[in-house]
Amino acid sequence: MVLTVLTYVVIGLLAVFCVFYLWLEVRFYRALGTVRVGESDVEPKPDVSVLIAARNESEGIRATLDSVLAQDYAGKWEVWVADDRSTDDTPKILAEYAQRHPDKFHVLTITDLPEGVSPKKQAISKMIEACNGEILCLTDADCIVQPSWISGIVREFEPGIELVAGHSYIPTEPGKSKVIICMQAIETLIYRVAGTAGLAMHLPLTSTGNNLAYRKSFFKSVNGFDNVIKIQSGDDDLLMQKLAADRPWAMRYCIAPSTFVTTNGKETLKELWEQRKRWASKTIYYTPKIVFVLSMVFLFLTMLCITEILSPFSFNIFVATLIAFVLKCVGDLVLILRGLKIFKQEHLIKWCIPVEIIHAPFTVLAVLFGLFGRFKWK
Repeated sequence: MVLTVLTYVVIGLLAVFCVFYLWLEVRFYRALGTVRVGESDVEPKPDVSVLIAARNESEGIRATLDSVLAQDYAGKWEVWVADDRSTDDTPKILAEYAQRHPDKFHVLTITDLPEGVSPKKQAISKMIEACNGEILCLTDADCIVQPSWISGIVREFEPGIELVAGHSYIPTEPGKSKVIICMQAIETLIYRVAGTAGLAMHLPLTSTGNNLAYRKSFFKSVNGFDNVIKIQSGDDDLLMQKLAADRPWAMRYCIAPSTFVTTNGKETLKELWEQRKRWASKTIYYTPKIVFVLSMVFLFLTMLCITEILSPFSFNIFVATLIAFVLKCVGDLVLILRGLKIFKQEHLIKWCIPVEIIHAPFTVLAVLFGLFGRFKWK
């Protein structure tokens, strides 16, 4: 009798969370149909500052800086790089660029880090204090931007828009890229699709600091990173959450291909694991509404893992788990297909099923270890 009751309780919880998950995906799918490219054409064009926080990035920062300095933006723009206590050749490289571009390129050197303070948030805050731009465009020191990046991002700042989340992706080469890179590429795209749909619904779930822009006046109006400066991660979406608490309609996701940024995937499972734990660690600081939505998704994935473990001991649980997994796969696939078309990455479709198989357990473990464990970050 007890086992029968427990079986139906487990199946009932799985069904409730599954219905919520599918309802959310339907909302996401409809929201994706409303996204569009920005059409702002204000004159004179706003001044722009590109901000990059760098720590020991000598291996790839030249490619990043070359791409940033090749912008075709017609307005006034500048580049600021914060050298955050680098011990490699990063300072030397930055000095070379500052000498070659004295009017455009600026280096801010950071020599110390107050105890408990997030290094990247400190670097960004210091650059914002020093720069002159009205609109701030942020990317990372291992990313590549297109010449039209600034121009495209600025067009997204229509009246009332304070923050623009840009799109970044992991490039892959058919037959050459590692399996772990290809699977990261589709998984990352799933997060971007959710972020795009969420912003279209005024439900800001996630963004990425390697392609992000906001008004300097907005940053100052919310007192920058005050209250979140000690949280190691979240220089992107925790700032977005501040805006979400007051004006969730004042942000948008940029889908213009001319603004897409490429970023490197993690080469090892250990690096990927640490990154995903870091991403998960900041979610408890989101607004209550966002925490609720993400918690429901997490509970569905958790219940799916639990019922998979229990399936060998109960035929009813096995059937319920199979139905829930199939529904999840179908819902995810329909949503991802629309996302692949929006972001011009249809070639990744073949990696959807492999990612589906490990998505639930990997996400659940990353969240648990991210919230209750520790993670490593350079």
